[in-house]
Amino acid sequence: MKNGMFVPVTRIQSSPNVTSDGKARVDTGKPTLTQQGIDVAKFIRENHALIERLRKGTN
Repeated sequence: MKNGMFVPVTRIQSSPNVTSDGKARVDTGKPTLTQQGIDVAKFIRENHALIERLRKGTN
């Protein structure tokens, strides 16, 4: 390379392969409700009063 010769360098940025939706998950070893064959939406509808009670902290 000659002295004083400018060589442009193109920066190559690899785009990371992101498959996470941003939620942290801890593998507890237990199957999820869906994996157990439970319809989550139906479960919430049927247990709405209980869920609200638990959210408020009153039993």
